[in-house]
Amino acid sequence: MPGCVDLHTHLASTPTWQPLDDFEHGTRAAVAGGVTTVVSMVYQENGSLRAGIERGLRDATRAVADFAFHVVVTDPTPAARAEIPGLVREGHAGLKVFMVSPGFAARTAEYLTVYRAAAEAGALVAVHAEDHALIAKRTAELHAAGRVGVEWFPQSRPPEAEEIAVRAAVIHARETGIAIYLVHLSSRGALAALREGRAASHRVHGETRPLYLYLTRERFGRPDAALWVGQPPLREAEDVAAVWTALTDGTLETVGTDHIPRPRAEKLAPGVTFDRIPPGVSNLETLLPMLYSEGVAKGRLTLSRLVEVLAAAPARIAGMYPRKGALAVGSDADVVVFDPGARRVVRATELHSACDYDPYEGWDVTGWPEIVLSRGDVVFDRGTVVGRPGRGRLVPRAPYPA
Repeated sequence: MPGCVDLHTHLASTPTWQPLDDFEHGTRAAVAGGVTTVVSMVYQENGSLRAGIERGLRDATRAVADFAFHVVVTDPTPAARAEIPGLVREGHAGLKVFMVSPGFAARTAEYLTVYRAAAEAGALVAVHAEDHALIAKRTAELHAAGRVGVEWFPQSRPPEAEEIAVRAAVIHARETGIAIYLVHLSSRGALAALREGRAASHRVHGETRPLYLYLTRERFGRPDAALWVGQPPLREAEDVAAVWTALTDGTLETVGTDHIPRPRAEKLAPGVTFDRIPPGVSNLETLLPMLYSEGVAKGRLTLSRLVEVLAAAPARIAGMYPRKGALAVGSDADVVVFDPGARRVVRATELHSACDYDPYEGWDVTGWPEIVLSRGDVVFDRGTVVGRPGRGRLVPRAPYPA
């Protein structure tokens, strides 16, 4: 099958933070799981979008897989807007915004001017859609009641916060002409809002994340619940079923990992309130095998649908197709030789992430990559990563729509 394309990772550093899985560790895990192209978030620095891209390029010099970027806009100034056309011309046709941040809530009008500039230049905008005001209200109420343990985390970020923000994002897209990529959708209400948005516009795209396909809110009844803290939180079983339905019927077009693992000790540090637990888990190496095992092998997805959501659709949405996401003359020869009968038990000690635990530890998986090629080079061979650090290349992204 074609190599997978993950549009949602966090492998680049910031001035104040170094990821546990940097480009070397993260892309080793990626190719071991059949992911041959990663798109990492990079952050605006000192007001400059370009500075974030430049940091990402420096960080990626040790990448094993090919890569591209979404640059996170944290300061929507006229100077930042002015950088967008040049970045798109250079192949950096992706931005990211966090609607959940207080900065977005306070400066929405300025962000909409960024959206208009992005629409004119052909940049796709990835959107973390959760409503800041509702989350802040719920968090303050829980703190006031002394309910600060991890078990209260789901109540602090209710499904309504996601649905409100998805609906607002769709309106923003319609008003500005921007193409949006709604990341890690997790709830029935958010999926209903996505369906309405997609019915009205082909420029609205939706992604989910492995956490919301395999795990439920029940995890937050465990003493080690912090290991599964992500944003949004794990949802109810009915939401998990709705996510599978949306993935099957085409409402959701992709599965992105949001790969940002944290050490077990950091996640389980004593005395940390629910809103201070660092979010994120490892997902890159298990993305393809687990979706095959739980989707194709169990009759939820066809094999062609699996390839669509993990390879073809993300490559098209990000302006990389058919160089990426396809097996065709002229494509990059990113190839996964996949053994559908292979049996593995997920164990962090046997995976390639630098993280010391895996969110799916002990999970029985049917189907695993045997050999993985990137641009015709064997980078993973029967359990061993053989691709050298630094062989990964930047993938220029065509303006949207490609």
